[in-house]
Amino acid sequence: MSIWDIHYAALYASPIAVDAVLTVTCGDPPMALRAIDKTAGLVIEGNEAGRNRFSSEVQTVEPAAAVRATDLAGIDLADLRGASLEINGKTWTVRNHLLKPAPTGEGKGEVLLLLTELA
Repeated sequence: MSIWDIHYAALYASPIAVDAVLTVTCGDPPMALRAIDKTAGLVIEGNEAGRNRFSSEVQTVEPAAAVRATDLAGIDLADLRGASLEINGKTWTVRNHLLKPAPTGEGKGEVLLLLTELA
């Protein structure tokens, strides 16, 4: 176990993280996990959110939630699009995701779920 594993374990066990439920649309059962609520808005660089690589470098503020990559190890990340995330009493649709690798690798860091409000 690396120092980064200990860091993320402590962070997601702390009051900063909240209980959430992720439901992937491909028929898997709902999954309970811990997430960091960033639905008030997170600054995303123009090209990071799956936009055209030739678009201008404009920052946007988008609702998001951070989850541990290890919590999503059994899920194909492509299946996250269209999934729903219930966090802090509100249900969101996952529009896209971004990987935030730890120094020990992509699978040990975080996944930012970029969210859209359900109508």
